[in-house]
Amino acid sequence: MSSLRSHPHFLKILVIIPIALLLVFGWAPPAIAQTTITAYKSQQPVSLDGVVQASEWNDTQALHDPTSGMTVSFKQNGTGLLALLVWPESSQCQTCYAAIEFGPMNNSGHMGSPLTPTIMVIVSPSFKGGIDEYIATSEQAPTPVEEFSYRTQSTGSLGYSNGVYSAEIYRPFHVSGASPYELNFTVGSTIEIGFAVGDFGAPGSHSATDMSTYVLTISNSLFTPTALTTTASSGATNVAGTTNVSYYSIELALIIVGYLVFLVVATRGRRK
Repeated sequence: MSSLRSHPHFLKILVIIPIALLLVFGWAPPAIAQTTITAYKSQQPVSLDGVVQASEWNDTQALHDPTSGMTVSFKQNGTGLLALLVWPESSQCQTCYAAIEFGPMNNSGHMGSPLTPTIMVIVSPSFKGGIDEYIATSEQAPTPVEEFSYRTQSTGSLGYSNGVYSAEIYRPFHVSGASPYELNFTVGSTIEIGFAVGDFGAPGSHSATDMSTYVLTISNSLFTPTALTTTASSGATNVAGTTNVSYYSIELALIIVGYLVFLVVATRGRRK
């Protein structure tokens, strides 16, 4: 220690050390964990009428996605997946839409890729019947499945009340006439899932999550309030999709405290 204190560049070293520590540790962002959304076993039947009844959806969790502005719920009734989407009307909504995007776990693209296409279930007041399905192979505009002579598998309805849209969707586990990119998910499946809200009149200006943000797990378990919090490898993740970075903060705090102790000891020793 005495040889270090006698070094002509001792003070410079004291300044460089914390900068190096911050470069290595302090500025490294924590790992981003995917939030798991669970589709629990349905205990209440759902009428696909676009009118949200709280009693129909209180048997599963509700998640608010801050990126798209949607609040979503999922559950399964043994034959298929049920989804509820609720989102506020934008100022220009003649051709607005909301979408769920389903992708394989090895999907590497924001909206699918040529090797791992995703399926988009889109609801919009501009659609006849309010619902359609698309195939996405890149960040370009997706293509309706009907253009490839495939059939939309999802059914549902779209409702509107007091500036808020709501869509209730049913997607069967066993499909017919579907595209070859169909995921064929069922109870026990885990898939990537994304959400988007936008307007067909303003392409490219939509608000959408990345496909690495959420995964959907289809469970045969019943919903309980304690299931609202999920865990991930980098910390705790709640249903709002925010990652707990307390481990990272503690690590950084320990580094800073350790350096301050070193600085005090070194400075006192130099004064002697």
